[in-house]
Amino acid sequence: MSLLTTLLRLEAAETEQAQDASTIRHFHLTERPMVFLPLNRSGTEATPLAVMYGDDRSRPQLLVAPPRGRPTEFLDDLADGILTYIDSFQHTTERLPARGSRPARQRYTHAPQLLVANRKSVPYIERLGRALRFTETPEGTDPARSIGRLGQWLTFFAEHAEYPGSAFLPALTELLTSHWVTGQSPLEDEHLAALMAWIRPPAGTTGLHAALAAEDPQLRRPAGPATDPSFDTFELDPLLTAYDTAAEEGNTAAMTRHTDRLRDLLHTYLHPTWNDAWQALALLRSLPQTPDAHRRWDADRDRFTAYSTYLADDGRPQPIKDDAVSAARRLARLEQAQGAFEARRAMEDPFVMAERRTSGEALAGTVIDTDPHHTITGPSGRPLLRPRFTLHTTDPVRLDTGSLLAGPHNPRVHAAIRSITPRDGGTDLLLEITTLTGTVAKPKPDSVPAVEDHLFLTLAPEFFRQPPFPSRDDTPWTHGGPQHDHPAAALEAAEEAQP
Repeated sequence: MSLLTTLLRLEAAETEQAQDASTIRHFHLTERPMVFLPLNRSGTEATPLAVMYGDDRSRPQLLVAPPRGRPTEFLDDLADGILTYIDSFQHTTERLPARGSRPARQRYTHAPQLLVANRKSVPYIERLGRALRFTETPEGTDPARSIGRLGQWLTFFAEHAEYPGSAFLPALTELLTSHWVTGQSPLEDEHLAALMAWIRPPAGTTGLHAALAAEDPQLRRPAGPATDPSFDTFELDPLLTAYDTAAEEGNTAAMTRHTDRLRDLLHTYLHPTWNDAWQALALLRSLPQTPDAHRRWDADRDRFTAYSTYLADDGRPQPIKDDAVSAARRLARLEQAQGAFEARRAMEDPFVMAERRTSGEALAGTVIDTDPHHTITGPSGRPLLRPRFTLHTTDPVRLDTGSLLAGPHNPRVHAAIRSITPRDGGTDLLLEITTLTGTVAKPKPDSVPAVEDHLFLTLAPEFFRQPPFPSRDDTPWTHGGPQHDHPAAALEAAEEAQP
């Protein structure tokens, strides 16, 4: 938690009202997302109790796992519902022209998006996908509509939820807390009803009192993936015990009656959170979306297209574990993406820029000197125009010489730090412009700030680059290569082909 967020949380606690943290949205919300609310059976890792899902607020779909036996029919119905939703995005494509070394290609014009209530639902979906993706497809059935294929897609969504900026599987509580800060703990913020009460309390009450009322287990229970302990003890367990007794006695009428009661009970449990989720979605839609969110969604559509193609061409499930090569490359991609994502957020959002200033990852300062005609000698021996300017700041500086900076005043202009000198209770940074400089004969003066200009700068997104890795052919077998026929290699190739 940053210093700025801590101060806002203290102010929210003092005023009993949520505080605005950001007025722009950094994640894309599709026109037709699917709200997905899973409940897990207590005491087991990934055994569903029920799921409420759908892409229409007025038509929630509720699936309830049987009290006894294997939930095959439940999973078949879930696979049919989710895969039908995914399939609806695999019919319309757009053609992207060749660009540089990248050939022309087709890309789906839209992509699916699953919205879950809270962060804990994301790893649950990952566990569920892992448990299902190796399920064998019965003979005579379509693998593309199978439980195993559902597991593969759930794994796909969960893996990309780890990718910074991806909007395939966002948690609503995470999106909301990036825009509003409450006076309760981050753990309490995971209760969607309480969080929404803080943000939009009923008229005549405060966020604190509205949240306390929303936390009443008799009114609204935290929906997913774990059930409320009091609900288990006083309502769910007695009903399941009664069902077991009826089953042992062979009383089919009682079994049917208890099954209907179970469905009604779980509908009553999940439906308030269903409404909260759609209210949260409407609230988030009211915020303007940043341009970079559109660009990241384009990258998500590329990944969706690539994975759909992989399933059609190969279709093998993701490995149980990454080999050493895949794990190293995946970690490097995530680190690079995290740095670039945070930098781009700072370029578009004053609140994020202010947060980064408190941590030394960004700074604000005044230009005190410029050298617009500074040159260096290029590799060919010819002079290259590299204008310089000096920025004085009183912010803490935790950046190194060589770091590449950019600012919202002109994001395409990058400036490398050439020296850092403490002076007069602050710091002087000598910065050298490396992009959009023009030539010695035809300089671009607009790239050089003027003396007394006040600038906000942070690490440029382009500063974060993935380190080079050897090919699988050059990797010893002890470290995962070469395995050209391994599904990890095909998935990795599809991932690295994205821009």
